[in-house]
Amino acid sequence: MDFDLRTPIVKLDKTRKAILREKIADPDITTRKLSEVLKEKYNISLSHARVAEIIKEMKEQEIFRETVIPNENYFIFAFMEMSFNNENFAEHWRRTYEYLVSSPNVVLFFTTDGIMRWKTLMVFRSFQEVSRWVHHFLKEYGVLIQDLDLQIIYRILKFRFDESLLDDVISESPDTM
Repeated sequence: MDFDLRTPIVKLDKTRKAILREKIADPDITTRKLSEVLKEKYNISLSHARVAEIIKEMKEQEIFRETVIPNENYFIFAFMEMSFNNENFAEHWRRTYEYLVSSPNVVLFFTTDGIMRWKTLMVFRSFQEVSRWVHHFLKEYGVLIQDLDLQIIYRILKFRFDESLLDDVISESPDTM
């Protein structure tokens, strides 16, 4: 089976693509203003009430998320990646996974290919809290972990999804993304 990164998991119509693009460009745009932009830029006529309904549906379908993340001057951000002790994986992965998903320190948890499969973006209030968290994690869940790499993030140079990534998608097909 061929894997195509251009094939999305969720299919969107032209209206939802345009709304997504404009919300990325201006997350604080009002539904009234967005209704005007849709008419002017995309020739899509919707009331601001309908735009609000569509945005609510898109959030419920997790087409996009709205999250407030303080910048790195207020918290300590850390990036952690880990590889597994495969002998213990079957027995211990679920408990470790559930801990990471429920930890208030874990902002983003994702998997990748390669040796270091699980990765997290984490936030802490102090370097001592980082040390305590890692110590507790390894003490409780270390039987699953083969290697752990922890890096402190000192400066975030860019944290933005650029709306221009949707430009060609909107123009390619009016029906689906």
